[in-house]
Amino acid sequence: MGSHVTNWNKNTSVKFRTDVCSSCKLGFDIDLKSLSGDDYKFVQNAVKNYDSMKPMILEGDQYRLVSPYEGNHCAINYVSKDKQRAVLFAYDLHPRYKEPVMNVKMQGLDADKVYTIKETNLMPGKESDLECNGKQYSGDYLMKVGLNV
Repeated sequence: MGSHVTNWNKNTSVKFRTDVCSSCKLGFDIDLKSLSGDDYKFVQNAVKNYDSMKPMILEGDQYRLVSPYEGNHCAINYVSKDKQRAVLFAYDLHPRYKEPVMNVKMQGLDADKVYTIKETNLMPGKESDLECNGKQYSGDYLMKVGLNV
């Protein structure tokens, strides 16, 4: 399955559109030169991040964790076949001011492996707001307790 970043729904940020489209085969149907400086830098970095995650996304195991049809959130995780790497996509579909974070329990991880959490695809100059960013957790913890994202 492929997903392309387009100019449709310009009220949604390029970041959100790129993040969502990165959860499958990423493509762009926009004139990248028309983007603002920060958006253009973001897209360049996001494509580099995507290239490093592409084997997990296209060849790994997919787990649908939170359905977008049952609320305001969506979450999917992919795990590499050797269970050494994983990526979690978590979205707030209709963000509101000070909306609480959601707890997401991942699936398909190696329970005995320790995974390092790293938020990617940040806008230029922005730092992660995630409390779990940079921390390490066992696969068992991530599957039973989860992360607040």
